[in-house]
Order: sequence, then structure tokens, then C-alpha cells
Amino acid sequence: MRKLVVTLTGLLFCSVLLGDDIADRGKLAGTWQLQKGSDKDGSVWTLESKGDGVHIVRLQANQKLTDFECNTLGRDCDVTETGHHVKLSIWYNGPKLVQLETRGSEVVKWRLAVTGQGDTMEVEEIPVTPEGKTEILEFKRVLTTSAH
Repeated sequence: MRKLVVTLTGLLFCSVLLGDDIADRGKLAGTWQLQKGSDKDGSVWTLESKGDGVHIVRLQANQKLTDFECNTLGRDCDVTETGHHVKLSIWYNGPKLVQLETRGSEVVKWRLAVTGQGDTMEVEEIPVTPEGKTEILEFKRVLTTSAH
């Protein structure tokens, strides 16, 4: 009986944590604008959940860099970004959306997470190959208004 209670308590605790992760993942959906102080000024990212996938649009100075939909199960997706072939793998690690981007011999890992009151998205850009310095970018949620 004691084992049953411990097992059920553990399962309940895990389901609560998973529920929190899923709720936090949903907070990534929306349009985000990069804050000043980066060579990537003018960047706007839009993320939209699509079942087992995500639709991402990235703009730089009002010019579309990429527009793609990819699964979030870690399977490879072939994407074109600024005219170049890129292979992506995307998955969730807890509440963070992780993207591994391979362009030729260059590999970059991105980790996206909502912080603060839900109005800030932190994006870690981690050069894997060649190794480099991690850059942390801060985006603010862009509130859209609907016409009445």
C-alpha cells in the first residue's frame, strides 16, 4: 500500500510539472522585438504553435530572413534562410524551445524562454562549431491590436 501511495504521489507531481512546462511553452507564442544593444537591432521574431510543431518567422529591419514550420520532436527540417540551405532540429527542454541550426560546417544552438512577467523572451545564441561566445538577446513582446 505504501509503495502505491508513493508511486501515485510521484506521478501526480510529474504531471503537475509537465503541465507547468506546457503552459510556459505556450507563452512563447506571439511576436517579439529585439531590444537595443545588439548588432541584430531591428529583429522581430513571430512564433506560433502548430500541433507537434512550431511556425517561426524572423525579420531583420523589416526584411524576411526566414519563414518556416518545423516539428518540435527533434527531427530534422530543411529550411531556406536568407537564400542559404539550413538544417534545423527543434525540441522542448522543459519550458525552453531549443533549436539546433546547421549551415554547412557551422552549428549554432538557440534556446528561447519567456522570462519576467511573460513580456520578455530571452534568446541564447550558442556557437557550437566553431566554438564561440554565447550571446544573450532580450526580446519584448509586441502587443497587437485588432481592428473593431
